[in-house]
Formats: sequence, structure tokens, C-alpha cells
Amino acid sequence: MNNKEKLKNNIIEVELNDGKKVNANIVFTFEENGDQFILYEIDDVVYGAKLNEDDSLKPIEEDEWELVEKIFNEWNEENNQDEDE
Repeated sequence: MNNKEKLKNNIIEVELNDGKKVNANIVFTFEENGDQFILYEIDDVVYGAKLNEDDSLKPIEEDEWELVEKIFNEWNEENNQDEDE
């Protein structure tokens, strides 16, 4: 299964620093300023990256992290409210 098929199932294959590939659960994706961002979870830790057109991952630029954190926090608040109701 390639990454495009996995994305439809809320899974993406991620290569770790040691070269090992693992499947990560997609938390959510969003588009901002023409870039596609993805937040994904491995072992209960959320990571972020940008998606290339071929659905491969590339690092988020340093000046984009504030935006990503803001959107993630807003998303997290909305989803936690839904659980509280």
C-alpha cells in the first residue's frame, strides 16, 4: 500500500531517524499558504510535517511552527470540548 492509499485510511508511513519505517496515525491535515501540513501520532506523541505533492514528508520550516502549534491547539480544544459534552 503506498502513502496515498494509506492517507485515505488515516495512516502514513514515516521513516525514523534510525532508518526504520513505521506506520503513524494521522491526527489531522490542513492547508495554509498553499502548503499541506500533516500532524501524526507515534506512540502517543504528535509530530508535524509538510506533505509534498507525492505525499512524502518534509520538515516544517522554523518560522511556520507557531502557526502549526496555534492550529493544533485550536483543533485540540474543539475535540476535547466534544468529548466533554
